[in-house]
Amino acid sequence: MTIKRLSNTKTAAHRRLSDRVTRGLVSGGGALVLLTLVVMFFYLLYAVLPLFRSPSVTPLDPIPWRQQNGAPATTRHDAEPAIQALGADISLTTAFVIDALGRGHRLARGGATSVTDLMADFASLAAASGGQPLYLLLDRHGNARLARPQTGTAGPGEASPWLFPFGENLLPLSDDGQPLRHAALAQPAEHQAVMAAQLASGRVVVARLGPDGMTRGELAPADGPVDEVLLSPDGRLLYLRAENLLSIYRLNDDGRIQLRQRLALAPAGPVHITLLPADGSLLVSAAGQRLALWFDVADDHGHHLARIREFTAAPPAGAQILASAQRSVFGVLAPDGAFALFSTRQADPLLQSRLAPATRAILSPIADASGAGIDGVPDEAIVTLDAGDWRVWRIDTAFPDISWRTLTQKMWYSHYPAPAWVWQSSSATGTEGGKFSLVPLLAGTLKAAGYAMLFATPLALAAAMYTAWFMAPALRRWVKPAMEIMGAVPSVVIGLIAGLWLAPYYSRALSGILLLPLLLPAAILATGWGFGRLSARLGGRVSPGWHCVPLLPVVALVVWLACRLSPWIDGALFGQPLSGWLGDAYNPMNALVVGTAMGFALVPVMYSLAEDALFNVPARLIQGSLALGATPWQTLLGVTLPFAGAGLFSAFILGLGRAVGETMIVLMASGNMARVDGNLFQGLRALAANIAIEIPEASLNGGHYRILLLTALLLFVFTFLINTLAEALRLRLRAHYRQQDGETG
Repeated sequence: MTIKRLSNTKTAAHRRLSDRVTRGLVSGGGALVLLTLVVMFFYLLYAVLPLFRSPSVTPLDPIPWRQQNGAPATTRHDAEPAIQALGADISLTTAFVIDALGRGHRLARGGATSVTDLMADFASLAAASGGQPLYLLLDRHGNARLARPQTGTAGPGEASPWLFPFGENLLPLSDDGQPLRHAALAQPAEHQAVMAAQLASGRVVVARLGPDGMTRGELAPADGPVDEVLLSPDGRLLYLRAENLLSIYRLNDDGRIQLRQRLALAPAGPVHITLLPADGSLLVSAAGQRLALWFDVADDHGHHLARIREFTAAPPAGAQILASAQRSVFGVLAPDGAFALFSTRQADPLLQSRLAPATRAILSPIADASGAGIDGVPDEAIVTLDAGDWRVWRIDTAFPDISWRTLTQKMWYSHYPAPAWVWQSSSATGTEGGKFSLVPLLAGTLKAAGYAMLFATPLALAAAMYTAWFMAPALRRWVKPAMEIMGAVPSVVIGLIAGLWLAPYYSRALSGILLLPLLLPAAILATGWGFGRLSARLGGRVSPGWHCVPLLPVVALVVWLACRLSPWIDGALFGQPLSGWLGDAYNPMNALVVGTAMGFALVPVMYSLAEDALFNVPARLIQGSLALGATPWQTLLGVTLPFAGAGLFSAFILGLGRAVGETMIVLMASGNMARVDGNLFQGLRALAANIAIEIPEASLNGGHYRILLLTALLLFVFTFLINTLAEALRLRLRAHYRQQDGETG
């Protein structure tokens, strides 16, 4: 007895130890899962927060500007030549200046300078409209020369820091030897340049430089002598302003010059135009009026210039407008040093600060040694120059094109006919920033999930109800494992089948597919009615629970007939396949294909949960209902479904979460079209599929990369919230029906 008691005590001790170890492992595993979720959340949040960081200005040390004789210029003298152009390299180690005497100054940190005579009898200059460091120099006799500064450090005895990429020979633009006015320059390609200027006669000369030499043409402005001449960065549009009137000419490759549009920029003149190189838009300023943004808008008649928006502040008199060459931002620098930074995509300033007054200022790209700025994103710098120093203020512009407004509201982009929600991660030209609206992705996600749930929910719940309540046990033992095995099919296989076979087949048999929601219920009801009559005539000799067996061939026959008769229906009604009759309104990779394929993937998951919930309803409730005279259908609807409601709701929510997060099926069968519509015959782009498509190509820590992580964070939060809500409701319903069950018992 003592040995047996010791054995029982030892067994109980081992059992308690095993229970504690198991409890610890389970609790530890749960804690690790929660910790992993928390770490994922905060990592995504950490990666996303820089998108909404406000820009900031950091002043760098001023660098003295020494004149040609080596004496420091610390005060302003009337004899000093005016500054005509200012620039800097991206490392901010050197800057360059062109003065009113036609000399090019190279300014280096530490005060070292060099001076080069660029043009004798210098009269005026123009900078390239695309932001390139290329300058058109004009003399007093109508001749031109193109000059470009070299970057890097030049030592004594080395070659001149200024280059003449199109030769040092003077280019005769004027045919009368008179000076030119209002010059403009564009460099559409490395070995091409387009120049324009007004002749003394009032006509405008346009010259093209290329490997084959120079070609020249003239035109008479529609509004007489002009006050301003501009060229688009691609060299295809010529803007001529006279007072408040603007004439736009198209420069064709064959040398022809065609008037495209004439319009008034303001009720009265004069006005001033600043071209923004990043997207080719125009900033129009008039005395006492707000800055206005204009750019090309496409319609049925082509492109025309349109007024898009006004900015909140009017620039003060004498303010310099500083255009960025790489992004759609610009700055306004007042004579007293007040500075405001704007994005072309919103009216309010991104940044307001106070700098030192300056004679000349520019917005210059800036990069660190690796070619990138803070967080791997190139920044901007304000380079200012006065008689004594050249100063630099580094601007951490963060992501000026990205805000909650651009992510969620309609934006009017250049060449678009109207404001729209657009997802376009890169521009065709590579200069304009991406268009990152989350609305098309959210709409595509909900569209795909909605159609998939519309397909899967009735099938899964109806199949679960029949299997748990009406099907014969012998048949159920085969059907349930088969459904669970169907759920193990990889989604990539389903997506491949949907993209390569289902989408083309739907295009050929679209009429029959659309008729199936009407034909199948009618065929099922007719078969059930006929099978019931036959069973009654046979005296109930058909075993209960086997009614679905004769139904399966009927369903298959109806589907086959609908698809086979679809070409005949199309020919009779439309004279061609319905997909062809719909034309552009039908895309083979559409929401119908996605809904069918993804619904097929959701049915096994939802079926298994729903069937388990229905099958596990306490038998005494069912038997009591039947004993009181209720029919099986009444018992199912009044007893079984309410008691299993928590499980059914969990099945629905789990299916919805799977549909929202599905990647491969949507990626391979949707066409990946970022659209905002509910059209069944058009494609879509979902959040998860978009991440899979674009994250490999996104620049690390760039705006595109961080927005993709923002979409991942939205998916994470949505899934977490919807599953938490589902679990809370499930527990509440379970407690409610458990209480009712206890009271009944």
